[in-house]
Amino acid sequence: MGLLFVLAMQAATPDIIVSGKRLDEAYQACVEQGCPPLRDAQVSIAFAEQQFRQGAYQRARRTLAAAVARNKQNAAIAPKPVAALYEAYATVSLHDGEMDVFKKAVGGQVRTLRENLPRDDPAVTAAAFATGDMWLALRDGRTAELSYRAVERQALADGNATLAMLATLRRAELANARNDPAGAARLLAEAEARPAATDPALRSVSRVVRLRLAAQRADDGQVDRLVREIGHDTSTRPVLIWGPPYEPTAEAAARDAAAKFDLVNPVSASSSDVGSIQWVDIGFWIKPDGKTDDAEILRGSRSTGWAGYLVKQVSARRYTGTDGAAGARGVYRVERFSLRGTYQTPKGSLINRRAGPGELEVLDLTLPDTTITASR
Repeated sequence: MGLLFVLAMQAATPDIIVSGKRLDEAYQACVEQGCPPLRDAQVSIAFAEQQFRQGAYQRARRTLAAAVARNKQNAAIAPKPVAALYEAYATVSLHDGEMDVFKKAVGGQVRTLRENLPRDDPAVTAAAFATGDMWLALRDGRTAELSYRAVERQALADGNATLAMLATLRRAELANARNDPAGAARLLAEAEARPAATDPALRSVSRVVRLRLAAQRADDGQVDRLVREIGHDTSTRPVLIWGPPYEPTAEAAARDAAAKFDLVNPVSASSSDVGSIQWVDIGFWIKPDGKTDDAEILRGSRSTGWAGYLVKQVSARRYTGTDGAAGARGVYRVERFSLRGTYQTPKGSLINRRAGPGELEVLDLTLPDTTITASR
């Protein structure tokens, strides 16, 4: 399926779990009476996530925009909650097609952490790739490569061998996604030659990257053999090894084909275009052997017939294996697929709205919850 770095929703867990009416009341209390930054971030993200899961993307985006506005001045005293708000705001904006807001929110997240926490803080390290991932989500692989390379160079200068190796591995996967297998192999070999490669955790990551590179050019039987060779991942979450590429819409394919030859976009947005969002949640099992099973559409926006090809894509994926008791089904996962245009002001119009060819965004809704703490 190529390289897919998707910004994950920061699903914050309040000290006291709230849902339904209690969540709505807690959110309104923060809006009307004010809450400490940590509490506001927890409640606002939970409230926006509820809206997002229901398909109310614009309402979720407005919820997070307001929360950012209320709390951005608290970045110095509560950098992690504020950064989490920015990250959630970026994620929802990406799925809603508001790309300018997406870029600004990612910038706010990274800036908040870098300016208010030590360079070696785990939160700063975790956000090191956020800018490169942003450019990748914007389909700008060249700038993403420059960003990952900058992270690698800074990490080497700082003596952070772990971060440097992760950056090199990220560059290897990007090269592979850009149809440069030779460059990907060179970067992988460079990473594996470093002393940090002896670390068990990093060795596991590099093995997965090597498997992904090999799987790109393997048939089904070879993929089965490669998965068996890597054995079972020691983590509880299977890691994606291979999947068929997503099919672009006809309009997106025409636009991309024209761009390759520097031709006029044949499907540019007109002044009367108004794009909507189509979304589905697809649930599926990842069996202990890494194959998927029982992929199905759980819910979606109005008609879901357009998403049949996504069920086929999920059904053909291969993941790392996981340890499980005999007869165990494996791990269940639910992913949100959003097909939408991007916000723009078409020629002949003064109104900014979603239009243009539909593009697909994917988000794992079963990612482990991340508790936002008050610690700096």
